[in-house]
Amino acid sequence: MSRRRRTLWHRTWGSLAALLGLAFLLVVASGLAALPEVMTDERLYRQATPCSAPTPAPAENCFYSRSTRVAAVVIREEPKYEEFTLRLREAAGLPDEIDMGSRGPLLEHLAPGDEVTVTLWRDYAVAVAHDGTVQGTADTPEGEAGFITAVVLALIPAATYLLHTGGSALFRARAWAAAGVPVVVVTRAKWAFGAALSALPAVFVADLLEGGPAAEILAWCAMVPLVRWYLNRKSARDRGRHAAPLTAGSTLR
Repeated sequence: MSRRRRTLWHRTWGSLAALLGLAFLLVVASGLAALPEVMTDERLYRQATPCSAPTPAPAENCFYSRSTRVAAVVIREEPKYEEFTLRLREAAGLPDEIDMGSRGPLLEHLAPGDEVTVTLWRDYAVAVAHDGTVQGTADTPEGEAGFITAVVLALIPAATYLLHTGGSALFRARAWAAAGVPVVVVTRAKWAFGAALSALPAVFVADLLEGGPAAEILAWCAMVPLVRWYLNRKSARDRGRHAAPLTAGSTLR
């Protein structure tokens, strides 16, 4: 491949990487903007009590119930896919279907036509009851803040890496076409991947401590330097072009 084509190639993939990084940053910004409201919803949900009237006021923080009948029950347990869905007959103020989260203790015993009582909080169908058996659903605000925080933490290093590497490829296309791509690009990719994966154990630590998004962020911030330390130590022991020292002259050809 000629130098001119290599230059065009670096500019092309660099532009795409930078655009993807910008898209990730937009998702991060949206998640951060939504996080306070989601955290408020979780707090209010935990404080909610049964409603004093069958039809609650719009601002009232309480649980209320509606009766309806089952339209269908969907239970699928496959190696890579699970579905536990309760489908309801059309009724005002109720969803068409509810994610029950698991088969029991109620879902597996329901059949089309059975009358059920659905407990609601705002637009969430949080529990279903039939003949004295109650099953909580997966349709609650609990855990949403932790999930959004995990996505944000995973996308921050990805967006940073894509923006920096994409911008470097775009503006240094001629130099990279002549000398090759710096090895530091590979090491930074490993760091970004490791930092993104650190969001998963951060979720488990936060759940264990019951500290919410704040504990999740602190745990992630503690793990990211460990990822960098591990990569630096591994790079010092390994051999090969991907383990070359991070100097300006190190390149991939």
